[in-house]
Amino acid sequence: MLKADDKLTVVTTADGSRTLQSGAFGQAYGSQHGAAAEARHVFLDGAGVQARLASGLDVQVLEVGLGTGLNFLLTADAALQAGAALTYRAFEWRLPPAGMLGELAYGAQLASPGLWDAWLAWAGEVEETTPSSGVTTVSLAGVQLEVAWGDAWPDHQPSAGAADLLARGPVDAVYHDAFSPQANPALWEEAFLQALASVLRPGGRLATYSVAGRVRRALKEAGLTPVKAPGPPGGKAEMLQAVKPELV
Repeated sequence: MLKADDKLTVVTTADGSRTLQSGAFGQAYGSQHGAAAEARHVFLDGAGVQARLASGLDVQVLEVGLGTGLNFLLTADAALQAGAALTYRAFEWRLPPAGMLGELAYGAQLASPGLWDAWLAWAGEVEETTPSSGVTTVSLAGVQLEVAWGDAWPDHQPSAGAADLLARGPVDAVYHDAFSPQANPALWEEAFLQALASVLRPGGRLATYSVAGRVRRALKEAGLTPVKAPGPPGGKAEMLQAVKPELV
């Protein structure tokens, strides 16, 4: 999640896809072992979204950290290719500059005509208006994107925009892709994870790259069943999937 004074640089990752390196947080937005590979393995596959879309089922996703838009773009592309409806909600402090997003060239990862151009055009509009609060709803190539701007969890409670987004109904999957618990602890604290768990449908799944013990314990306290799973090829050895039990 971009801070106002952050200095960003474009880096090429091991699978040839690009990501951004944050100077303020000292971390990359995507895995340097392969940003696109991580997005597909940890989030689309790990949260069960790819399989659901491939079956033609409608999907609602909530992402913590829209960032460069890679997770959104790959999920939207999968939905468009499958002819399935997707509602994608996300928390984001502030998008990186549109010109820098363009340098990431994520259009090469997409099969859906118009999606990349629509994303860049919208990012340019966002850069001009610089929203710092509230929720923006937009349709990009037929996919609904809803973004809550600003600090999602100030003073250990949701901002007005985050509360609005959380109240918009249940979701099938949560992508927790914020910077690490060490770099951005507020977005990993127990109350925030409980808020995420509360909007998951029974059978829904939260996926994240972090397998930290305190994250697993907090998700378990929130009523989810966290399980370590193999990480993406060439990347972290493990990732985390947390499932909300089905109603009995």
